[in-house]
Amino acid sequence: MDQKLAMKIYNIMSQTKALQKGTIVGKGTKGEYKAVGEAEVLNELKPLLLKEKLIVLPIDGDIEEKVDSVIQYSKDATRIITQLKVKFLIIDAETGESVEIVGFGNGADTQDKGSGKAFTYAYKTALSKSFMLFSGEDTDNHHSDSISEETQGEAPRKVTTKQLIDMAIRKGYDEEYLCKKAKTDQVKFIKADIKIKYYDALSKLPDAKA
Repeated sequence: MDQKLAMKIYNIMSQTKALQKGTIVGKGTKGEYKAVGEAEVLNELKPLLLKEKLIVLPIDGDIEEKVDSVIQYSKDATRIITQLKVKFLIIDAETGESVEIVGFGNGADTQDKGSGKAFTYAYKTALSKSFMLFSGEDTDNHHSDSISEETQGEAPRKVTTKQLIDMAIRKGYDEEYLCKKAKTDQVKFIKADIKIKYYDALSKLPDAKA
């Protein structure tokens, strides 16, 4: 790396501070959690990048998608999870020197916004790690089994219609029993939190005899 570019990056690092988690993700849902938003990162870095005459540009990336089944509004739905690895260049506008940085991001959406979410997250991680921005929490201080949804930003637990029906049959019950218990016409219309409650209750019962 060019020494002048390295010094400019150092100057920015020396002026950044810990960022507050000012963005609420999934507001109003059980999976609601606080996070550092793109605006917080850019508001902190943009004036410093302009002062040092540095430009950050995306130049390349790898994308991977997988389909996941979830429950949305008490109905089965399909969610696409997009995983991105994006390469960025930090360019010194004065000398033309540059250095490559990498950001990683995941984005989950039931429509076509997964890639946009993943890119935003990749952009945030690339800038945050490269310029040493901190959010005040370190997930390495927690065991992986005890990290909360707020810390990890993971989706809340879900039980699909098929999972509930399969569990009921395994315990000697059927769809009619579930519908009668929930006072609904079809199992898929049972609310998501009730599905979890029924599933957990059934799982504690002994399996039906063959």
